Amino acid sequence: MNLSHPFCTTLSVRGYELDVFGHVNNAVYLNYFEHCRWEAFRQLGGDVQEGGAQMVVRKLTVEYLAAAYLFDELEVSLWVERLGTTSATFGQAIKRRADGVSLATAEVVVVTIDAQGRPTGLPTWIREQVEA
Repeated sequence: MNLSHPFCTTLSVRGYELDVFGHVNNAVYLNYFEHCRWEAFRQLGGDVQEGGAQMVVRKLTVEYLAAAYLFDELEVSLWVERLGTTSATFGQAIKRRADGVSLATAEVVVVTIDAQGRPTGLPTWIREQVEA
């Protein structure tokens, strides 16, 4: 799961995600990115609570590039940019499938924490996916 071989999922823009101007509200893009991360973890067989730990978002930076509209089919992708001991940095992108236009990109830093909220090691399955 790297930039050359990202995980991808698709979704369709729903009416309730639009703002008064008729395009997807910027905050909704965060949901699209989150949906892709969860879908990747599910499909790749990852236990996001391995050993009682949880992966939480520490930082998320989004660059909005173009608008999405009702019923647009979107492709949301995810790849690992960097693995640390307790954190991972993911790159993400959203593009419209019909014309390939890039709508948004993101950099997401997640940290793995234990039940007491202290940083703990990344789940082993993430390293296995990157090294595969």
